[in-house]
Amino acid sequence: MRERGVLSIRNSRKLYIPVYLMIFILFLAIGMIKFYGKEINDWAFRTVLVFSAVGMIMTEFHRLRNRYEINDSSFVHVKGVLVKTTTRTDLSVISDIVIKQNPWQIILGYGTVHVVVYSEETPIKNVDNPLMVVSFLENKMKMKRVVEHSKQRRGNK
Repeated sequence: MRERGVLSIRNSRKLYIPVYLMIFILFLAIGMIKFYGKEINDWAFRTVLVFSAVGMIMTEFHRLRNRYEINDSSFVHVKGVLVKTTTRTDLSVISDIVIKQNPWQIILGYGTVHVVVYSEETPIKNVDNPLMVVSFLENKMKMKRVVEHSKQRRGNK
């Protein structure tokens, strides 16, 4: 999500396709059983409902655990839901950016972007369109360098 030159990122929902698929198959199986007029054990039906609800809640909780933001001056990683840890990295100290994708991620268009500062890596895990994220980050880094360079030139005159 972009707002005025700020890119806010969360994990892609595409990561959870296997969980959503399992839930869909369970409901499809129950629907088929009901369609053919067979009896469904009440315990089995409730188990499917609980599994589905827990599966959906846990995937969203997992997705909301990490938030990343790229603004004009820094890269920010906010980790946690109830207890939050915020890591802010100045754009001028980022030395490298690496995209890692497995075949499944390439097909679905998501991946992990690693922001490297000295010898430390901060992964932006499972984001949609990692190339766009890298491009946005590189543009912000270039803009920051230009601003810092112009400030230095004005200071030396």
